[in-house]
Amino acid sequence: MSVTSEIDLTMGDDESECAEEHNEEDILSILVATDIHLGYAENDPIRSKDTFETFEEILKIAKEKSVDFVLLGGDLFHDTRPSTYCLHRCTELLKKYCLGDNPVKIEYLSDPSLDFAFTGNSTVNYEDPNLNIDLPVFSIHGNHDDPTGENQISALNLLASTGLVNYFGKYTDYSAVKLDPILLRKGATKLVLYGLSHIKDERLARLFLHKKVTFTRPEEDDWFYLLVLHQNRANRGAKSFIEDESLPSIINLAIWGHEHDCRIEPEQTRNSVHISQPGSTVATSLSQGESIRKQIGHLQIYKQKFLMTPIPLKTVRPFIYKDLLLKQIDVMQEEEGEFDDEPLSPQALTERVVERTLEKMIKDAQELDFNDKLPLLRLNVLYVNEQQTFNAIRFGQKFIDRVANPKDIVKLKSALKRPRTTNTNTDTNFRDDIIIPNRVEDLVEQYFESHPQEQFKCLAMKSLNEAVAKSVDSNSLEAPIEIVNVLTRNLRIRLEQDDVDVNRVDEYLETLRDEEVDETLLDGILNNFGRRRLNDVSMNANSGSEEETETLSVQNATTSRPARGPGSRGGRVRGVRGPRGGRKKAT
Repeated sequence: MSVTSEIDLTMGDDESECAEEHNEEDILSILVATDIHLGYAENDPIRSKDTFETFEEILKIAKEKSVDFVLLGGDLFHDTRPSTYCLHRCTELLKKYCLGDNPVKIEYLSDPSLDFAFTGNSTVNYEDPNLNIDLPVFSIHGNHDDPTGENQISALNLLASTGLVNYFGKYTDYSAVKLDPILLRKGATKLVLYGLSHIKDERLARLFLHKKVTFTRPEEDDWFYLLVLHQNRANRGAKSFIEDESLPSIINLAIWGHEHDCRIEPEQTRNSVHISQPGSTVATSLSQGESIRKQIGHLQIYKQKFLMTPIPLKTVRPFIYKDLLLKQIDVMQEEEGEFDDEPLSPQALTERVVERTLEKMIKDAQELDFNDKLPLLRLNVLYVNEQQTFNAIRFGQKFIDRVANPKDIVKLKSALKRPRTTNTNTDTNFRDDIIIPNRVEDLVEQYFESHPQEQFKCLAMKSLNEAVAKSVDSNSLEAPIEIVNVLTRNLRIRLEQDDVDVNRVDEYLETLRDEEVDETLLDGILNNFGRRRLNDVSMNANSGSEEETETLSVQNATTSRPARGPGSRGGRVRGVRGPRGGRKKAT
């Protein structure tokens, strides 16, 4: 995959050239962002406001650029059920920057009963006569803010009900996915906008493989095809990601959400689809990919051409990531202890080297053209001798009030490789086609595929496997128990309904076990469980004493719930509205 050349594929080398060559009334201007994760680290005394400050910066840039609309690629919220404050602050910011009397210059040409059927909205928000929208926002949901519960409602449904966000791209039929696009027009530029909110990667990969993902197209050929999706792009396990080449060649540009490392410059796949991966706007983990400069994109489209201009964010907390490979103890003593009166222990020498490295990282963070926020640091220390280890949490206390994450500033890892086996019976003729699983659930699935005689007699292994994965992702141990209880209850009901002969019970149970799992039912069970779990967490958190809260603050607690200026406006005279991009029939 190669980075797209702006000269070959875009309108010009820069925005000024673009504006000079083409009529501004024909250029569709879009601000693109993904994975904002509002509410992440909301209970951290240092980082609690980070996501909201960056979201406000994004909306400010959209107003400064006078874009036609904002396009969000999922995970606007970090939690499936965001806190009351998180919803309040998000709504406040959207009201502050999205309401106004400036005319919206894009025409909405598609069927709202298809585009917004699950939101209850009868049309796109800027054509609603009860609202004054001058900055439309279109958004899909991600894996953090996906619908839950019996009615499959998400936080984006709440925003859509206020009229502040156009929520699209939700699908509930997992046997086949038919993407009906939103059709927009500005002057001579016509846009087909497909939205594909998060679907379990294994399921979506299977649907692509079996050609069960279809894209509805207009009859004319002079449209620009834009897709926004939220899926694994990196290989995170067998069948647990979507390959770039899965996207159909009709797509001119795909905005890929979910991946947090910024690869916003469009890259061309073998089937000529261009992919832009904006990455997250906040670091939700201390990984190397998160340390890449956070950016959003200004996308300009003119007929079949486009230009993606990266915009670095300035409110993001600086994050420096580094690996440190320690030297052998004797070498360290020779280099570090030369001027010491008494020889230092290997641990003391290691701490000296690590502290010096961290000081350099803090200095590097301060030199970045970001802001005056305390930086995030992650130093991976690779030791070669067990005597070089130390208490990383206690060590981090030296940097309280100097970094934002003193508790996990250092991570110790062994640099020693395990010795190769000397067993002469080992088969060294490895097969190249064997896929090594990256996740436990993939390993379990692979094991039982090769050892079918080891499977349970009654319970479906796939259901239990997904429950275990849910336990890991939600940091809870109750999901497998929930699944076992539900499956057992369903088996009893089936046995009673079918009046099975006693001598055929074992055979009948194996038949039920091998039946295709109702994935919609399984998702419902797990989502309902997750909802109850989050309610329990909220109740426990609210019942905490002031003393406990104070203790957490002193210790600089950085954990959040498992998983992602005031907005007041002056009064306005009713009925004073700017002209709208009125509805017109497609020609």
